Parts: sequence; C-alpha cells; structure tokens
Amino acid sequence: MKVVAFGGSDVGKVRENNEDNYLIYNLLKSQEGDIIEPEDTGEGILMVVADGMGGAAAGEKASEIVINTAKSTLIQYAHEKDPDEITFKAIEKAQEVCKSTVKINPEWMGMGSVATYVYIKEKRIYISQVGDTRLYRYRNKTLEQITEDQNLVTELVKIGLITPEQAVYHPQRNAVTQAIGAIENVIPMSYTFDLEVGDKILICSDGLNGMISDIELQLILDCSEDLKEILNMLINTANAYGGHDNITVIIAEILE
Repeated sequence: MKVVAFGGSDVGKVRENNEDNYLIYNLLKSQEGDIIEPEDTGEGILMVVADGMGGAAAGEKASEIVINTAKSTLIQYAHEKDPDEITFKAIEKAQEVCKSTVKINPEWMGMGSVATYVYIKEKRIYISQVGDTRLYRYRNKTLEQITEDQNLVTELVKIGLITPEQAVYHPQRNAVTQAIGAIENVIPMSYTFDLEVGDKILICSDGLNGMISDIELQLILDCSEDLKEILNMLINTANAYGGHDNITVIIAEILE
C-alpha cells in the first residue's frame, strides 16, 4: 500500500494562540512530519488532528498531549494490538496524561481536546472520534462526511428540536459533548472501512468546516489533484472567510 499525506496548521485571523495540533507518522520508517511521501506504508500510518480547549496555555498543552500519546501508543502496541484497538488505547492514555497534568497544574482545570485519530493499515482505515474534529472521504468525485460531530447541536438535530440548517448558525454549535481530559468518562465513536485506490482522506479541525461549507470543500477538492495545493487552498479559503478559529488540515491519498 502506498499513501501520500500532507498536513498544515494555521492560527487563523482572530485567535492569538494556536491550540490545534496534528500528527502524520509512518511506523515503517519511523517518519514524522508534514509530509509522508508515496512509499510502502504496510506497517501502518497514523494521522491525528487535535483541537485543544481551556484557558491560558491549557488548550495548547492538551492537544500536544493527544499528539504525543498517539505516537507513543502506536509505537508500543503496533505489533501487539489489533488495529482497531490502537486508537482506543491512545485515547485512554491521553485521558490519563491530561488528568495527571491538571493535578500538577491546577490552573489548567478544564483543559481538554477533541480529536480524530486515523490508523491506516493494509488498505483499511480505522477511525476513533472524540468531539467535533472531522474526517471526510473523497471518492469518485464525491465528498462524504464519515464522522459524526459529538456536540450539542447534533443531539438537538437528532431529537428534532432544530434542523441541520439551523445547526450551522446555532449559538451553541461549538459546545462539544465529548472531549479528552475535560470529560470524566470519554466515549469515542469508531468507524472503519476498506480503502480504494484514489480515495482522498480529509481530516480537519472545526476552524476549517466552520468556515467552509461541505459544498465548497467538494469544489476545492474537485479543482486540483495536487494535495499540497488542495491543503493550501483549504487553509487560505478559511482565512479569507474570516479565519475565526485555528485551522488544521491533513489530506491523504491512497495511491495503490
């Protein structure tokens, strides 16, 4: 299996600090960075987007914990656990470290992070979701949101109190119901599916999809085959629309 992936993060136009973080890690090469070149990734590739929350530097620390524990968990358990267990173990570890960090730094009480964890191995993708970061699949020129936001407006839509259209502008649209470190018992959502050659995987914080509609995301993906160009267009467009939040994006493609 060959995968190419690019990642980027931008503070946006309003926030002073960037509380987002991300990871792209190829286990075979012990390679980490903004780019995974097209090569054999049969041992597994881990990608994570984390969006921290909390006062002072707490949000930045929380998203950093998510990234660091994700990498260490993959290295520790890649050959011991089933692929669908690894991302759950990473969430458990991040939860533990966030709680212990708050005990040492009580001023960070309430720190937490939402996150989307993605582990790709042998042409299958395993996803664990906490909060409202998102994963989209772009297949055969069609964009589909795979993950479901764990937030208040999603629950209100489910029980029929508001419409999906109202959810977009609802004053509580950023109120998450699950967050690593900020919730006592985190309940992740999981997803898995077989990958096909040509699939593109888009992982993002809500600084992207909060500024750009799914229709516009689709149009951007339609207009280029260059992943680096797509990445830059996504971040630049979110900033052009106001950049109200930190913007973090990973875009990956299955080559063979």
